[in-house]
Amino acid sequence: MVRQVIPWGLLLLLWSVMISTAQAVEQTFYFASLQYGSIDTKRNAPPFAVDNDYLIAMEETYGSVSYDPKVEPTVISFEYYRVDGYVGIGFSIDLLSGIAQNDPPSGVFLLPNYNQEYQFSGGSRVTTETIGLLYGLSLYGRFGFFYPFIGVGTGNYLSKVEENLVESDGTNNYSVVFGEVLEPYYYKWGIRFPSGEYGVMLSQYYIRAPLTVESRSKTLELGGVGTFFGFYMGF
Repeated sequence: MVRQVIPWGLLLLLWSVMISTAQAVEQTFYFASLQYGSIDTKRNAPPFAVDNDYLIAMEETYGSVSYDPKVEPTVISFEYYRVDGYVGIGFSIDLLSGIAQNDPPSGVFLLPNYNQEYQFSGGSRVTTETIGLLYGLSLYGRFGFFYPFIGVGTGNYLSKVEENLVESDGTNNYSVVFGEVLEPYYYKWGIRFPSGEYGVMLSQYYIRAPLTVESRSKTLELGGVGTFFGFYMGF
């Protein structure tokens, strides 16, 4: 009887040690980061398709359009992970913003803008000012000298569309339309390179954010494919 109890006792002891060890390596991590880069609004984020029928409709009336497809938002992020061993799961919040306008009252340029300007050959001009908020689930790994991560989710986009239009009879029309993308979609991946509690990071974002411009009831794509580089702090 004693011989039967001893193996079971050893198994229970071994099991308790394994549980204690697993609990010991389970940790909580928080990251705050600041990234700079650009989003190419002409590139579609697979499998999403770019839908810019607003620009197509405007070209039919105001002539061919020209614009720089790249916007330069600043990405401010906060992430939370519960890590067990080398892999963790959590959530992330990303703010894509241009805090300063083109001509801020203070005259100080604070951060790059998430703004875009469209010039039409007939003399018309359309500008957009955008703020994006993305949130979703993230997976995180800790592998020696690099920490990879991936994420997917949704969010909310707010945009101001300013139209300065030259009509065929020479008259000028000016209008401001505010719009909202209630359910943008995104996925992202990136790598952190740690140095203690701080480090640098690279990330790639794939965003689908179709804005319906109410003045035309047409869609203008605010998302695209973005590449960013920045710094982070872990705690």
